[in-house]
Amino acid sequence: MKIKSFVGGHTVNIFAGCEFDPAIRKFRGGSKVAEIPFSGRTLNAHFEQNEAEPIEIESDGISIPTMSSQIFTSVDELPPVEECDFCIVSALFVAACKAVGRDTSRLLTIGTPVVDEAGRTIGCISLTRN
Repeated sequence: MKIKSFVGGHTVNIFAGCEFDPAIRKFRGGSKVAEIPFSGRTLNAHFEQNEAEPIEIESDGISIPTMSSQIFTSVDELPPVEECDFCIVSALFVAACKAVGRDTSRLLTIGTPVVDEAGRTIGCISLTRN
């Protein structure tokens, strides 16, 4: 099976043997068992959004702009199956595909993250089928 990443502009690292750190509620350690290469392009969701009524904080005299909910209009085309069997994409892309009636059976999102000692995400222990 061929899997490619179409999110974040980077390789996705898969780890095994990680330990859960309850202090930060994340996984650490383990060893990298797979690298899924970035495809060279990001798959995007396209949407419309309008300005909504601002939120006024009277005590501070501040007006915070707000936007309406995103209304998905289209998504970028997936590569052909001959190029890859599965595509790692953002959760936003999956939501847009569902909203516009596209098949999501080839879409994966990054599952449980793994962090380094500084708390930076360095990979994941799983992928999520959508």
